[in-house]
Amino acid sequence: MAGMISKLRLHVQRQTLLTVLPVLLLLVVIAFAAGAPARTRGTDAEALTMIDRAQQLLERIGPEAAAEAFAGHDSAFTDRDLYPMLLDDKGVMVAHGWTATLNGSNLNDLHDVDGKPFIREALDGVARDGRTDVTYQWIDPLTGQVARKTMHARRLVLNGKPYMLAVGVYR
Repeated sequence: MAGMISKLRLHVQRQTLLTVLPVLLLLVVIAFAAGAPARTRGTDAEALTMIDRAQQLLERIGPEAAAEAFAGHDSAFTDRDLYPMLLDDKGVMVAHGWTATLNGSNLNDLHDVDGKPFIREALDGVARDGRTDVTYQWIDPLTGQVARKTMHARRLVLNGKPYMLAVGVYR
């Protein structure tokens, strides 16, 4: 009888192991896959580095050449979901690194999906403090879904005129 119970326990343990092992393997695969999107996202530090690089370039070439320098998803100023934007102090897009069709558009009154006037808030912040961070809801270019985004913005003076240079980070 003891031998039969021992064999039954071994059978149950084997069945349990055969059931649990694939589930554990699946969980490991899911955990690794969940980490993958993080590598497709730019960070705050990378956004600030991009602003520094774009500022250095703009100080050399001027705002007139910004649209060409920032254009295209394969430009030196597009990194995953990070891209620069240069607006004048009235809210007119001078150069947009992801959507060049916005160039020349006045975005001063643009609101996010929650009604927040995030461009106006950023322009006011850089005019007042020289730099600002504004968080808003926007469509993520990688997923097409609305996501939280923080725009890091700084005031530049190019050829004697004030501008706002910004790079946003999706959360």
